[in-house]
Amino acid sequence: MKDVIVGLQWGDEGKGKVVAFFSQFYDAVVRYSGGSNAGHTIEYNDEIKIVNHLLPSFYIKKSIELIISAGVVVDLEILYNEIENLKNKIEILPEIKISNLSHIVLPVHKKLDEKYDSVNKIGTTKRGIGPAFADRVNRLGIRIKDLENEKKLQKKVERISAIYEKIFGITFDFNDLKKFYNYLKPYITSQLEIIEDIKNKKVLFEGTQAVLLDLDMGTYPYVTGSNCSTSGVHSGIGFPVKLDNLLGVFKAYLTRVGNGPFPTELTGEEAELLRNKGKEFGATTGRPRRVGWLDLVLLKYAISVSGVNEMIMTKGDILNGLEKIPVCIGYKINGKFVDKILDIEEIEEAEPIYTYLDGWHDVKDYTFKKYIAFIEDFVGVKIKGFSFGPKVDQIKIF
Repeated sequence: MKDVIVGLQWGDEGKGKVVAFFSQFYDAVVRYSGGSNAGHTIEYNDEIKIVNHLLPSFYIKKSIELIISAGVVVDLEILYNEIENLKNKIEILPEIKISNLSHIVLPVHKKLDEKYDSVNKIGTTKRGIGPAFADRVNRLGIRIKDLENEKKLQKKVERISAIYEKIFGITFDFNDLKKFYNYLKPYITSQLEIIEDIKNKKVLFEGTQAVLLDLDMGTYPYVTGSNCSTSGVHSGIGFPVKLDNLLGVFKAYLTRVGNGPFPTELTGEEAELLRNKGKEFGATTGRPRRVGWLDLVLLKYAISVSGVNEMIMTKGDILNGLEKIPVCIGYKINGKFVDKILDIEEIEEAEPIYTYLDGWHDVKDYTFKKYIAFIEDFVGVKIKGFSFGPKVDQIKIF
């Protein structure tokens, strides 16, 4: 069994919690894309709360394998800190495997990220992810494997340093890389071993960011640096994985971090109330998230391009107590009504059209079930379950 879980909005849907819950039914969880710009917060009880940026999300009560595949760009220092933090929070550390073909996020990438974003105004996390992926494409990247041989590494470092200084006026060194590499060495394995390892196991692939931030199918240029939709599994593993189930996670309302179009965005007091009630502040940056009402046109688009066949809804409980709940069912674009988009750039000119559904006091109410049924009917995909609180076990499966 090979399944994948992805976000269907602009991230922050609660994928980490959902992956952690479902991981108890698998042998391994695999991160296949992204980098430390992802922030997956998982609360197990009042004492244990874990925020992962690189390690896959997992159910701490079960022995499970955690794999970081070649499609992930790795900040060695952040990964070192995550593993050390995990050791202090749980009794037995899961088996961890890190691909030796993963590219490394270097200090220079973070400097360059700041320079780019000061002009390009994308609103990145400044974690160096985009420049790291760009260097991989430009054949300038340093892979974890490169740290095995000191002489070869030094030659690469000198060449890349010279290029960066000449083009960008940025200088850097690699002094700390070896220290973190030596710590992580016991966990590093070849990508081919990872491929062979997962072939005959029950594997859950964990998406980062979300479909609307996918490099190709998202709201370009306000996207991340990798293919974080379901299609990224194959390239991130380096093997044509046959996926059995594609599960999408979406929030009962909508949030976004960084710049880019957002048709249903709220402002003022209404936005502040929803943001504070939902604790909508970034796990990676702490930035307040932009908030808005659920957009079913965008959800339908994300389903179409990702191919998900089931969904989990999160944070329905945050809307408890509202008398009426606006839901976007279409756009007015150039004077015409549309309830389906073929090109995501269309949303830049979109004026949202809302219907107003009855609210609920509690997710056990009949009106909450009607909310779920309305969404299913509009997008044509069943909702498999919903989450109703911050903790891993607060998920109800139908």
